[in-house]
Amino acid sequence: MVENERLKQELKSCRSSELQKLDAAAENCSRCPHSQVHEIHKYIDLNIHANGRRQLENQQNLSLRLQECEDQLARQAATPTVQVGASPGAHSGRRKVHSHSGCCQFVTQTVEVESADAQKVLAEMQLKNGALQEQLTVQRQLLRELETQLHESQRTCTQLRTQILVYEGEMERAQGQLEAEMQNLEEEKNRVIEEAFIRAESEMKAVHENLAGVRMNLLSLQPALRTLTCDYNCLKRQVQDFPFMLDKAISEAKQEICQVISEVSNANQELLRKYKREMNLRKKCHNELVRLKGNIRVFCRVRPVSQEEQDSADAKTMLSFDSDDDAILYLSNKGKIMTFELDKVFPPQATQEEVFQEVQSLITSCIDGFNVCIFAYGQTGSGKTYTMEGVADDPGINQRALRLLFSEVMEKAPDWDYKISVSMVEIYNETLRNLLGENPTDKLDIKMNPDGSGQLYVPGLTEITVQSPEDINRVRKCPQPV
Repeated sequence: MVENERLKQELKSCRSSELQKLDAAAENCSRCPHSQVHEIHKYIDLNIHANGRRQLENQQNLSLRLQECEDQLARQAATPTVQVGASPGAHSGRRKVHSHSGCCQFVTQTVEVESADAQKVLAEMQLKNGALQEQLTVQRQLLRELETQLHESQRTCTQLRTQILVYEGEMERAQGQLEAEMQNLEEEKNRVIEEAFIRAESEMKAVHENLAGVRMNLLSLQPALRTLTCDYNCLKRQVQDFPFMLDKAISEAKQEICQVISEVSNANQELLRKYKREMNLRKKCHNELVRLKGNIRVFCRVRPVSQEEQDSADAKTMLSFDSDDDAILYLSNKGKIMTFELDKVFPPQATQEEVFQEVQSLITSCIDGFNVCIFAYGQTGSGKTYTMEGVADDPGINQRALRLLFSEVMEKAPDWDYKISVSMVEIYNETLRNLLGENPTDKLDIKMNPDGSGQLYVPGLTEITVQSPEDINRVRKCPQPV
């Protein structure tokens, strides 16, 4: 048993060493450069021969071990037959052993046992015989595996030789291409060297010519160089004196600027004083003009007579104007003529612009801080709405006055701050109603302002700040003029 185990260990070690050597040879062959192909080829041949010799030695050792086992079995079979009487419990056994080498064909052993010890010995011998047969089977299987590995190694070697031949052919082709490329590169190098030499000669010639020209230029530039040197020294002295000159110039400039600023400030003060004086004089003259015209002025605008009024029974009522005085109006009713004297009378052909020009000065008084009121009264259909509101193409007094008001405010915005707010009050049956409030039906009262100015005001009246005529139109819910 120990001998068989040792034999199996030797076979396994031999097989693993052969496989490792073959793998190492294949790997070295696959990684080798073209310059080492012949060395690898020799190394593989040596490994193949060595492996063949080792395989042959292993087979011979295995055959010897098998022969020894068969001889041992033969010796056991040749021992004399032991018979101890004849009893009913005796039995005979026949054992057949096949040998791989063919030296031992059959071994027959007949044992007649009469006691338990003899039977025990017989059973042990049978067990040993079975174990030897199993070992023989294992050794044969190992031998077949080794033969298979040997064939695979030979096939691998054949493939490696084929690859080596392919690599040698490729190496020869690569060597030929390399030689051709080397020759081409050598020719190209010689051509480039020759061209570079020719080009260098021409460039050197041009450089010599340029050098001669530069020398001539240097000879001609020496006077200019001396002049530049003198100028440089002069500028250098000026640069050294520049900080002092700069400080002096800055101080003089500061003095001049301070003097100019003082003069401009004085001039501005004088202009501001004159402006205020002129503004007060203008305001005084304007207010005097308004006073001369009358603080309360009444204008009359006659609208054209409609066709229905001409066909009515009152058609005999006629209006006439004084051609010399535009403030007199004559009314003829049933042969009786009545004369009305007003501040101005506008005939039917008067335009919205002409009407507005008579009240335009009141807008200036409003900006100057005076209370101004413009309103129209008359019977239904007399043209109040048209005169005050007008139409989109031809706005009335309200829209024109608002435009002029905001235009004047924007013009004076850099010097004055103005705040314009709008409120709407309806007087109906001697009752004041806030039209911009949440509840227009709430009654309001007119009271004296408690600030002592003597002005009247309406407590609780809603006021909305506006920035343009469009804001006022949105508050009044009136269509904006175009």
